[in-house]
Amino acid sequence: MNAVLEQISKIGIVPVVKIDNAADALPLAKALCAGGLPCAEVTFRTSAAAEAIKIMTDNFPSMCVGAGTVLNAEQVDAAVAAGAKFIVSP
Repeated sequence: MNAVLEQISKIGIVPVVKIDNAADALPLAKALCAGGLPCAEVTFRTSAAAEAIKIMTDNFPSMCVGAGTVLNAEQVDAAVAAGAKFIVSP
């Protein structure tokens, strides 16, 4: 099993979040980590998604942050460049 799947398996849940304002990413990441959930899937349903992923991964490098609702290759590239550790596509 790869490291990302192992981390998700240990946590047992992946909170799926929609972030409208990238400034909300840091307090959200802090709260998730403090609450024992160092994992999040940030949906690409808003224009703030890539920036939010970058903020979360820059400030919490061990947090398992991924991108969800990814619909095209451009979004994949943006998510990976921002530091996403996994991608979810509907």
